[in-house]
Amino acid sequence: MRAIRHAALAAIAIGLPAVSSVARADDRYPMMDHDRPVVCARDKDGEVWRIQCDPTTKVCLYAADDELDADGNRTKPLERTRQCASETEFDRAKFEADGYHMLAGRADAPWGWTRDERGRVFQINFDLKRRLYFGVGWTPQKILDHLDDPLENKRSKLDFGLFIFEHYTGGKNATRHRIRLLEGEVRVEPFSSEVVVAHYDLSHRFVDPLLRITTFVGEPQRHDLVLNLGLWTEAGGLEIHPTPTGHSSIWKHATAEITLDIWQSRKLDSYARFRTGFGLEGQRTDDVGYRSALTSASAFELDCVLDPAGFHNLKLEVSHEMPRYFSPVVQGGQKLALRTKAKLQYEAIVLAINDQPLTFALGAGGEKRNDIMGVPDRWAFVMDAGLRFSLWAPPRPRS
Repeated sequence: MRAIRHAALAAIAIGLPAVSSVARADDRYPMMDHDRPVVCARDKDGEVWRIQCDPTTKVCLYAADDELDADGNRTKPLERTRQCASETEFDRAKFEADGYHMLAGRADAPWGWTRDERGRVFQINFDLKRRLYFGVGWTPQKILDHLDDPLENKRSKLDFGLFIFEHYTGGKNATRHRIRLLEGEVRVEPFSSEVVVAHYDLSHRFVDPLLRITTFVGEPQRHDLVLNLGLWTEAGGLEIHPTPTGHSSIWKHATAEITLDIWQSRKLDSYARFRTGFGLEGQRTDDVGYRSALTSASAFELDCVLDPAGFHNLKLEVSHEMPRYFSPVVQGGQKLALRTKAKLQYEAIVLAINDQPLTFALGAGGEKRNDIMGVPDRWAFVMDAGLRFSLWAPPRPRS
């Protein structure tokens, strides 16, 4: 293909011989800058070539304005490319007289995308915080020792998120809004599920400090105490868990909490924070019926994007909930219950199908609760491994 490009280059400027490629350490063609203008020129056969010249390096990159097959033949127009700044005669002799070198390259592509030597475009940067996803998972071994424990987790699962979206507004007071719609997981054999219909939270970076502390030991210094407070809300949560007498359904009608970010990345897409607040919920069991509760909740969350391209993501959540039921104690139930959960999850992109990422998710967690009658009040530990296929997932915003 290299010889075909050089022969075609000779046709761009009538009567001039081809110029050999500049030696490079690798065999990959350099790529045109998507933010700089591109000129289109026709050769003697009428074929269009994209040319971009850099006055700093004195190099002119050229590439076909069409995709190529394995033999270097043009097949179809380039995808995801800009219009040429101009379509005119390219005065190669003038550029060479000014010290420019002609070098075979790849056509430009938008941010988050690249091209191969044949001009085919593909995405290499993904924002997993803006997507729709469906996944399957499995616990490869039995973690609990008691086969009759309803919390045992040796079974497959399905997880999903029908709308995951985050919006960042920069400037003096940066804010990130996060929306989740119909997100959760369903496990089989025995059946259980955890689903949230709607979730919204925000992180904010305050410029003005809450307290300004000046120290006078040695050189006087000022220390600012900034409280980056935010909001965390959920509505329409549902948990279904097996019990010795059937199933227990916990309806988390609405929850509102205040957050305190103790660490934030520059664009607030990664953070560590505490949150606390209250929620209204109800529990229905097959033998007792329905009873409502006011629940106090608190948690620590860590959410990190580990690389600029969004390929590696880490989440940690440790939560504590205390529902206080309004109805009196019946059939061994409690008026004040406790729920403690911890979950660590790592998700990494392994490949993309039609520019839609397929991720590998690995998780581990523990749970201790006494709000489900008949379920032992002890820690239960689980591990999960699975795959998720995401739709949409555009490139992460440029830094």
